[in-house]
Amino acid sequence: MEVIERQLKEFERIDDLLDKKEIFSSERLFKCILGLNKTESKVFGHILKNNNVSTSEIASKLNMERSSIQRAVQNLSKLQLINRKSISMKEFRDVKAKSNFKKQGYLYVYNAKNMESIKVQFKKLLDKWYNSMVVYVENLENLCECCGFKFEPC
Repeated sequence: MEVIERQLKEFERIDDLLDKKEIFSSERLFKCILGLNKTESKVFGHILKNNNVSTSEIASKLNMERSSIQRAVQNLSKLQLINRKSISMKEFRDVKAKSNFKKQGYLYVYNAKNMESIKVQFKKLLDKWYNSMVVYVENLENLCECCGFKFEPC
């Protein structure tokens, strides 16, 4: 009984550490499952919450360089998480309700894909990641021995 209590306390301590490290934050989820860096995660989060956003808008809102935002949206587009479309400045002005916006021409705006399709994609990737981690854990003793650590079962 004492052994079980000690193990339960150890699990509580581990849970506490995981909470403090924010293991399950969206940024870590995006990094772990999709391989997104910090900038890409922030940009993806912003696009998820906002429709028809330009790189200039995102850069301004996130206080980042526009070139960094452009690289991020390129990668997010390659991962098929967001859509890019070209709209006229007039249409952009109407969508954003900016009556004092006098520029002409066209620009690209970004939108997240359908949330349900993103969830399906995440679940597939999570299953793939989980299965690879199970194999990793099952072969842990081989990995430890190659690093010079002799595995001794309890």
